[in-house]
Amino acid sequence: GIDIGRDARFHGTEFVEERRQGRSGASSAQRSAQREFTSRLQMLLATNPGYATLYNDTMGALGDAEDATDRAIVKAEAALKAAQEKLEQTRSRAAKLPTDDSPVFKDKHGIVRNERGEAVNDDIADQIEWRGDEPAYEQFLEDSESVKDRLTRLEALQGYRVDTLGGIRDRMDDKENPPAAEEVGRFKREIHEKMPPEVHAERQAVFQPLPKPDEQPDAIPVRSF
Repeated sequence: GIDIGRDARFHGTEFVEERRQGRSGASSAQRSAQREFTSRLQMLLATNPGYATLYNDTMGALGDAEDATDRAIVKAEAALKAAQEKLEQTRSRAAKLPTDDSPVFKDKHGIVRNERGEAVNDDIADQIEWRGDEPAYEQFLEDSESVKDRLTRLEALQGYRVDTLGGIRDRMDDKENPPAAEEVGRFKREIHEKMPPEVHAERQAVFQPLPKPDEQPDAIPVRSF
């Protein structure tokens, strides 16, 4: 074993510490780098240019995707709210069953249906008071499907934001156990491959190329005096 006490007396504490770390197989340069940087991630970024480029590119793509997804979620929530309000208006304008005051609608064939699509008994249907401007069953179906569609889109955006981007963010921010280059490359692909179309559209809107010089509007002529 290493006689730490004798070594410390004759060589000093730095020598002893180097001998301790030498048993783990770390080179002098590696030990020096570990002392210089505050984390393994910082050391990788500073000493491996290829990794640094890939890491920074992926972090840039991740930040852009997070921002675009947040904007898309705000719009999706507004669209869902509008669809829900429209459905509620359709329900409130519908005729009501005399038995429980629930909404009913006539389809294009004149059949009276409840919200589940079930035909109402003729005896009960004959007791319904109609104004003449009630929404049709097809309108109710359209509004209902609109709510379901917008809810599905919102949930997809939220899933992408939390599961895909959130998971990648957590891994990329791990300073003591940073992802390998292969993992970072996979993250970069997943950001784009799993991106919902609404997020892609938000990114496209932000990164629209500037018009070419010949597409600029004609300059207003300057009058000379």
